[in-house]
Amino acid sequence: MPQRIQTPQASPKSAVQRAERVDAQRNRLKVLQTADRLFGERGTSVSLGEIATAAGVGAGTVYRHFPTKDALLATVLDHRLSQLSERGAEMMRRPDPERAFFEYMEYLTGQALANRAICEALASRGDWQEPSKLEGVCVVDTPLGILLQRAQRAGAVRSDLDPNDVRALLAGCVGMSQAIESPERARRLSRILWEGLRLERNFENRNESLEPSGLRNEIAVTERSCPVCGTPLPETATGRPAKYCSAACRQKAFREKRKTT
Repeated sequence: MPQRIQTPQASPKSAVQRAERVDAQRNRLKVLQTADRLFGERGTSVSLGEIATAAGVGAGTVYRHFPTKDALLATVLDHRLSQLSERGAEMMRRPDPERAFFEYMEYLTGQALANRAICEALASRGDWQEPSKLEGVCVVDTPLGILLQRAQRAGAVRSDLDPNDVRALLAGCVGMSQAIESPERARRLSRILWEGLRLERNFENRNESLEPSGLRNEIAVTERSCPVCGTPLPETATGRPAKYCSAACRQKAFREKRKTT
């Protein structure tokens, strides 16, 4: 008669060890999340003891996983780099070049404003401009350059910008947030700044600044000039002044009006 194969039972000791490993992993994640938040809010001068207290764990638990603050900060920065890399790769897969570029810029701005100390630490390590040891490419500059070039080829972004210019504007957003001390206002002004990079929007603003509607109407009434090109309007047989000097100017004004409606 065949013997029944018995499944070996886990010993109580191994079950305890697994529970300890799960608990240790949970504590490590809690320490990392707390450190990420405190480094972003208060800067990298936060001590390991403060992080342990905020995470609700003992100081020994922190030192067991991260013997020094530099080791903890390096792990936090590597985690941030991984997030930046994933978002950059996602944006480069987007089919719409214009939307991908501006969404990426808004994401980078949000990260910089919410975690200024962490972004400064990443910049000081050179991870924004030098190949990452984990990824082998620049996790910020590589997608930034590709997305900018795609948007410029699509005619959505000014052609006289390069990645260095955009990175300088990003740094300006961070400096602006320090000056006005209002994260919400900084985000609003940052969105206005990125909108200013749109090629079509720049042309519209330039036309409006050179020929504001109020000034065009005033010229048309006082000097009887064409509101499009400024040419003096000739007298008509009916005595009523013409609104435009030619059919071409009339069509141009009609097209401009359609753009704004």
